[in-house]
Amino acid sequence: MSIYAVNLIGRRTLRDEEFRQRLLDDPEAALAELDLDDAEREALLAGDVVRLYEMGAHEYLLMTLARFGVLGLDLQTYNERIRRADPKYVY
Repeated sequence: MSIYAVNLIGRRTLRDEEFRQRLLDDPEAALAELDLDDAEREALLAGDVVRLYEMGAHEYLLMTLARFGVLGLDLQTYNERIRRADPKYVY
């Protein structure tokens, strides 16, 4: 497992409008473009930021997913979930 691809999704969501739109329109197809293992893909599709954070994903890049409303996330949901992993985390 390489968490690099998960972090790359956050970066691409921020910078690549076409990729971001593909994530909104068809998340499974957009994620199929990337070298993700099954656990990463499942966590992303479920919006499971806690699991991704525990795998080593960067919280800022995960927050980017919520900022743009992809993968079923929004900022409120992201904050509620990420605080379960790290109660000190405040955005």
